[in-house]
Amino acid sequence: MTDFAPVGQESWQSARIRSSVAGMDNVLIDQMARLLAREATDERLRQARAGHNEDGWQALVDAGLPLALASEPHGGLALDPLSVMAITRAHGRVGAPWRLSAAMLLHAPHCDPNLWTPALASAKLAGLMDSVLEMTLEWTQTRQQFGKPLAKNQAVQHSLSIMAAETAAAGAAANLAALALAHPASAALAVAAAKARASEAAGIVAALAHQLHGAIGVTAEHRLHLFTRALWQWRDRAGAEHQHHATLGAAALAGGSVWALATREATASSGPAAIPPGERFRFPAVAEQPAQAALRAEVRAFLAGALAGLPPETRAHSWNGHSPDFSRQLGQRGWLGMTWAKAVGGHEKSALDRLVVIEELLAAGAPVAAHWIADRQTGPLLLKYGTPEQQARHLPAIARGELFACIGMSEPGAGSDLAALSTRARPVDGGWRISGTKLWTTYAHKAQVMLLLCRTGDGQRHEGLSQLLVPMDSPGLSIRPIIDLMGEHHFNEVHFDDVFVGADALVGAEGNGWAQVMSELAYERSGPERFLSTLVLLEELVRALGPKAPAAAHAPIGRLTAHLMVLRQMARGMAALLEAGEDPALEAAMVKDLGATFEQSIPDIARALLPGDAPASLIATLNATIHIAPMVSLRGGTREILRGIIARGLGVR
Repeated sequence: MTDFAPVGQESWQSARIRSSVAGMDNVLIDQMARLLAREATDERLRQARAGHNEDGWQALVDAGLPLALASEPHGGLALDPLSVMAITRAHGRVGAPWRLSAAMLLHAPHCDPNLWTPALASAKLAGLMDSVLEMTLEWTQTRQQFGKPLAKNQAVQHSLSIMAAETAAAGAAANLAALALAHPASAALAVAAAKARASEAAGIVAALAHQLHGAIGVTAEHRLHLFTRALWQWRDRAGAEHQHHATLGAAALAGGSVWALATREATASSGPAAIPPGERFRFPAVAEQPAQAALRAEVRAFLAGALAGLPPETRAHSWNGHSPDFSRQLGQRGWLGMTWAKAVGGHEKSALDRLVVIEELLAAGAPVAAHWIADRQTGPLLLKYGTPEQQARHLPAIARGELFACIGMSEPGAGSDLAALSTRARPVDGGWRISGTKLWTTYAHKAQVMLLLCRTGDGQRHEGLSQLLVPMDSPGLSIRPIIDLMGEHHFNEVHFDDVFVGADALVGAEGNGWAQVMSELAYERSGPERFLSTLVLLEELVRALGPKAPAAAHAPIGRLTAHLMVLRQMARGMAALLEAGEDPALEAAMVKDLGATFEQSIPDIARALLPGDAPASLIATLNATIHIAPMVSLRGGTREILRGIIARGLGVR
């Protein structure tokens, strides 16, 4: 590619464009994206790959794009990092034929190229992946094989779902870098994580795209290579993932904690950023606010005392740690029912405030099982669908940490295929009579109430389903324990033998149970519990290895750190969507799928890096986590079900 000359102030209408900028201006971003799409023809992409990219450059100069980062006294737009990263992603989306990022930095000497170059590269990679995914979706939906489009094959759908989740992760990585760039003094590690995660995703997306395109995808005449070649190039530019992984790993080991590094970030007073035009997946960039940072410190201080003396092998499976006293302590501090109205016992905090508390509880391995389902699922569902009487009866007690709930969904003949359930409630005078069996019901033996999904009417599969609140001491209800691999009892089989509940037990509308359950599962799948439930092992491993760990340990620890930092940014986006009243079912499925893969990789890496003089507590923690790991990709929806949900969101199922 050819070099470019510095841009003069007289060559573009900076004042006109600058007048429209207020933070991240989606109108401006859309205008620039349209300009880039118009100028980046396939012929120009081919010329750029051959080293000639003058054509179309003048249009970008006239629009002022090379001066996007330049300060206003120097005639620049002085755009904020989020806007510049969004424009760079749009540049990647059209194939990145010009050296736009380098031109921006040439005219912005105040921007540290050691930070901005890898950050902009992560945005460019995200944009390239956007287009590679769209290209592959179009091809698999039009290419016919075996009498149907390729995309109707389940294996192809799952590959497309992996591509989509990796593309979404790359976009979240770019958001992470953009937020960090607003505070250059503390941005280096976040930028390293962003570039590492985007580069890793680029390799996966490019490989799957070529696999799904088949032979046509490896020809020069097809346009796929114009984008995958760019992915391969930018994957290594400004540092390949293994280089950034080593940097991150060394920093985590020196500090003795991956979690401390992942949460060491500058705060911002602004709320979630708008999602720029052209992005298929809704992952807004969200920075931690000062009040949330203070809340995080408060929760950590409380946990340091409350969990003192609790061994790591116990904390490693905090989901199974059932402590009513601990739950009541959280309720006393206002950390349950946080987002609910004060009128029903809540505290009217934001979903992002709640996310801070949940993150810290899970990262520390706190015993959260007693209140977990009631606070995460039952309460929000009652807020959305319950009657005022149901809300008044249950929500204040949940918020105090005094009412514990379980969920009645799976059955012996209905696991992942939940719509096959057969437990039935027939209407009788004054209420309902329930008959049937529920399976894998977590802590049914310690809950006071079950939110039951059952059949109350006829219809096909998803029809005729309703939800009922069932007291667990109801006559005719019996519980059989199921012991897990750890020898622990938290699963149960619950049998209903003509159990009676009153008419006031119905939650929401009769027959609307399926829609209500899907809303409930979005809460379950979108939180940090989908990537933090094995973190205790990683923290113990890092402490045991210490700052003198062999260099071979740096990259594996750094890779986990990069994944964790990006998953946190994705979970924040989910919290922002929930706060706005949106249903992030597609995005939640992505977070859970990526999170399960992350969590299940931790025991394998720990086994490989376990020091010869590892303390007994670390070995015990590893053993506990190995037994927990298989459940990670099962609970809350199996990996295969999640990828089916993603495929449906992509329009191929």
